[in-house]
Amino acid sequence: MNLSAPDVPRPRAGTPGAATGSRLRAIDTLLADRGQLFRALFLAAPIPKALVDLDGHLLVVNEALCSMTGRTAEELVGRHVDLLAHPDEAPVPDLPPAPEGPLDPWLRLDGERRLRRTDNSELWAMQSHEVIHTSTGAPQFVVLSLVDVTDRRRAEEDLVRRAYTDPLTGLPNRRALGERLNHALALSRRRGLQVGLVHLDLDRFQAVNDVLGHEAGDQLLTQVADRLRWSTRMEDTAVRLGADEFLILAEDVEDLDGLRALADRLLSVLDDPFLIGDREIVLSASVGLTLGNDVAPDDLLRQAHNALARAKADGSRARIEVHDGVLSDSEVDQLQLETDLRHALDSDELRLFYQPIVALADETLLGYEALIRWQHPTRGLLPPAAFMAAAEDNRLTSKLGAWVLRRACVDAATWPAGLRVHVNISARHLAEPGFAELVTDALAESGLPPERLELEITESTALFAAEATLQAVSEVTDAGVTLALDDFGTGYSAITALHRLPIHTVKIDRTFVADVVTEPSTAALVQGLVQLGLGMGLQVIAEGIEDLDQADWLREHGCEMAQGYAFGRPAPLPGPAPTTEDVELAGTMPPGTVTVEDVLAAEHALVVEEMEYADPAPDVGPPSGPPSGPALRLVRGPEAEATRAEATRAEDDAAGEDDDEDDDRA
Repeated sequence: MNLSAPDVPRPRAGTPGAATGSRLRAIDTLLADRGQLFRALFLAAPIPKALVDLDGHLLVVNEALCSMTGRTAEELVGRHVDLLAHPDEAPVPDLPPAPEGPLDPWLRLDGERRLRRTDNSELWAMQSHEVIHTSTGAPQFVVLSLVDVTDRRRAEEDLVRRAYTDPLTGLPNRRALGERLNHALALSRRRGLQVGLVHLDLDRFQAVNDVLGHEAGDQLLTQVADRLRWSTRMEDTAVRLGADEFLILAEDVEDLDGLRALADRLLSVLDDPFLIGDREIVLSASVGLTLGNDVAPDDLLRQAHNALARAKADGSRARIEVHDGVLSDSEVDQLQLETDLRHALDSDELRLFYQPIVALADETLLGYEALIRWQHPTRGLLPPAAFMAAAEDNRLTSKLGAWVLRRACVDAATWPAGLRVHVNISARHLAEPGFAELVTDALAESGLPPERLELEITESTALFAAEATLQAVSEVTDAGVTLALDDFGTGYSAITALHRLPIHTVKIDRTFVADVVTEPSTAALVQGLVQLGLGMGLQVIAEGIEDLDQADWLREHGCEMAQGYAFGRPAPLPGPAPTTEDVELAGTMPPGTVTVEDVLAAEHALVVEEMEYADPAPDVGPPSGPPSGPALRLVRGPEAEATRAEATRAEDDAAGEDDDEDDDRA
């Protein structure tokens, strides 16, 4: 077929159509030798290609295909295309007739295919085909294209592997356990057998971290994982759940005796000493067992966890407990608490308490930390430690976190200008989609300026923050919200955490502050943390201050801000504000920003007595100002000891309330 169209008049040079005529003559020249065109478009193409007859036999192959498969043209031509298929691939299924006529099924499988080279190595290729027809419309042959996507496929598989593998031990993680347990239960029901779970928790593992350090602890966990991996059957799965907890998923278990035998074998494997550096470490583990097939995966995991909790309940070691199908009173109580928590938000049972943050130089009030409480209808006022585990089990942490953030912004918007509100944020909530929008909406709805909101996260959250977390933090800080690093110095790497996120404030944990006056080693550590924060241009807050001796030491060593019982316990928003006749003030008034009605409302000892939560706290009405609490008053010497003892008694009565508020991270 002549594509030059000779009957079309050619434009003369210099006319508007001259350029078009030149292009047509170039096409005529190229088509004069179709062999050159074929070589340019097919044989020399960088994409692996082949001409294949309708029965699937290779007719012509280009150099790119030879290079990809490791075969010469002579080895390929005349062979069926299934020569390239990987032997582990499933046979090509029978397909309905193609619209273009009879065509080998192998040629019609467009998409990713697993192939094999001559050296038996594996590759992945994206296959596509195009049927070439004769002038009469009959299919003549097929142009097959194969694009090598091995690198992309391996990168995707690596991402999947990372998502389902514990990075420290190489064992499957909790996410992988969910899928494998579902599959195992489905198989067990068909086979008439049962699935067993062996839940192990290493005894006194924290002592290893405390004495030898986290690196030694990681080495120990890796060795434990190796022993568990080697000691299980091929059909069983060893999983690391997190921290020092492991779980063995045992398939096709006939009875409890078989599961007990597996648990005994695993404990005996752990009996041999572990070598960490030049030290021998002897470990044991407590074990919870459960068995079943006609049960939901989450219920089976809960049973194993409950059995483990009973094994560790009395403090003994290397103990094995079996789930007996009967819930203990504490388990029934926990289930009821979880049910009640689902209704707490709708029933307006949650409360925010506020603890003051002050300037150490003159005790000026700077802001408050918002702390969640639950006013349970029958159990009274509950601290976060009593219900945050239930929130995790019911996936309510994000809802609680959203409520805390919105309510804290609304409350803080009524305070005098300059007072800031600190809100604890959990790692899970921070990483969820829409967190930045939640913060923006809370600020817009309340009218609180962004610079008066500070979000508090832990070191571990900052250190292991995912990309989604980093993006969310970047968005909220760009809007003016600041970020505080809580529990500073207690996590994995304070320096790394400070560099990963735009930190504005660091909070030195109360465990250091408690001994800062009496323990020289602790004092040196705290001094280093203070200087590190200040040297990086950050604000530094010391938590847990209980007396003037601690405050004086911190002030002398450069710490500028503080929080603790010495300045006020967590308290709800007040009702009508007290007047100067109602309150004997102590401490220093913040000049020009906070009025008398805004300052803490009574002497410390009197308020501690009033704050014992034996009776449910009254419902809090609309906010009328910042929280009131004990006056700004610091004590030293014997009086300090008496104050600490009194605060401890009140803390016990409050079922665990204190100012170390890690568990407030809703």
